[in-house]
Amino acid sequence: MQDRDNKKRGMKKCTTLFRLFVKLQAEAARYNSYASMLILVLLMSFVTIGEGAAMPFAMPVIPADVDTTAYHSYPYVRFVTDQDSMKLSDEEFFDIAGKVIFPINKWTLPKRDSLIMQLENEVFPLINRDSLELVHLMLRGAASPEGPTRWNKILGEKRAETLLNFVKESITVPIRDDFDMEIDVEDYRTLCLMMRRMGDKDYGYVQAMCDQYLPKNQIDKLKSTLRSARQGTLWLRLFREYFPRLRAARIVFFFRAPRTYAPKVIPETPIVEPVTPVLPDSATVKEPVPPVRTPVETYVVVEERKPRRELLSVKSNLLFDFAYVPGYNRWCPIPNVAIEYYPKHGHFTYGFSIDFPWWQHYNKQKYFQIRNYQLEARYYFRSGDIARRPAGEGAAFRGFYLQGYAHAALYSLCFGKKRGWFGEGLGAGLGAGYVLPLSKKGHWRMEFGLQVGWFLAAYDTYQYGNPKTGEEDGWYYYKWTQSKDTFKKRQYRFNWFGPTRVGVTLVYDLLYRRNDKKGFSFRPWEKETKIVKTSELEKISSSEQSKKGGRL
Repeated sequence: MQDRDNKKRGMKKCTTLFRLFVKLQAEAARYNSYASMLILVLLMSFVTIGEGAAMPFAMPVIPADVDTTAYHSYPYVRFVTDQDSMKLSDEEFFDIAGKVIFPINKWTLPKRDSLIMQLENEVFPLINRDSLELVHLMLRGAASPEGPTRWNKILGEKRAETLLNFVKESITVPIRDDFDMEIDVEDYRTLCLMMRRMGDKDYGYVQAMCDQYLPKNQIDKLKSTLRSARQGTLWLRLFREYFPRLRAARIVFFFRAPRTYAPKVIPETPIVEPVTPVLPDSATVKEPVPPVRTPVETYVVVEERKPRRELLSVKSNLLFDFAYVPGYNRWCPIPNVAIEYYPKHGHFTYGFSIDFPWWQHYNKQKYFQIRNYQLEARYYFRSGDIARRPAGEGAAFRGFYLQGYAHAALYSLCFGKKRGWFGEGLGAGLGAGYVLPLSKKGHWRMEFGLQVGWFLAAYDTYQYGNPKTGEEDGWYYYKWTQSKDTFKKRQYRFNWFGPTRVGVTLVYDLLYRRNDKKGFSFRPWEKETKIVKTSELEKISSSEQSKKGGRL
């Protein structure tokens, strides 16, 4: 094994020295032949084949008549001269490059890969036999986009390095350090190329997204956009049909063409001279009709705001916010908050409200403290079904409605030293009202409503000071002068049937449904990216300008 390695290294040295000799000999021949002979002797004296084992000089001969036709069946092996370009477009590279397909998350060379077997058994033996000069190498390593971006970059680098090391270990010709090695973190260029050639229906969309995000190096944003497109079905299809072919390393070899290089000649189609027929006098010569060229449509990426459907609104009763309470003899705003949930279908909505005034005046023995909790359901005469009331056409639920409600309350009221009540109550009833949009988009509304129902309260009376002695000792007592053994809590009842609430309520939509996925947002719109033909874009902009009354 060691002898064979030494022999390979010796052959490389001899090949390099021979090329140097040819160049120097050509220069020296211009002056005298003795200089060239001297150069040859010096080179022969310093040549060693093995480590420490000097051998007689044996100059390898590079055949001038290499049969390059033996390489025509390997498109990734190219012969170039000094005048030829060694740059390839993405499409040319994809067409001719030899590729190694790797398993997912792997970078070791597959043993049964067709390219590896072909290089090892056919191509490399030919290269070593002919002692070709490798002048350039194009190598690309890539990963498919489904994994994390940082890990995909590592995979691409490892796959390219693995293939490069395999080449270095297998051929005896030297490899320059100025070769091209590119790492496609996620090979979207090849993805778009394959989709275009397959006539994929989503090619235009994917290409437009790549054109938008790749120049800015926004790979993660591009990936998230493709994942959410078509509710995830596009990404799943790309994963199944295209991603396995992106987990690859691709390579193209450029060798210097020998002096007798004869490139593969494609036979030309013989040119037939047109013959003008002789027509009778009565015949009419028809002018040739020029071919009709179908204009190529161009596409642009347009971001527009797509409105969202309201999900939850928050409300406040303005009459409660500016309430005046008799007995307390002052303005006592009643803090109140209500919410209403809007389904996507039907006529019904559902709501909850809480009223929580907590006013107190110790010196004047006045208290106005209430906790009132209410649940309600509404029936709107105007259906709010999303099929009939899509987002962007104002509030879905508006106009007249009927209402059913139930509520529970805790309260403590005191309007003087001898006038105090506290207890609990339950109630239920019906209501009606009208919802009026205040803004064009319907996010702000005004609501007018009235509730009528029954309310039952159990309570006790209390006062400031001892009811038996009349002493004001700073404590509040039940109004009870009999024996404490006969006292029972909540021994008083209060029944009421009639109006229980009047509302002039300000409404604002707080939460909105997301369009393409589950969840909600505080924003009434979302960005939607569309692929639009240039001709259609002009029509859209013209119609929008005409609606606004502007000039084009």
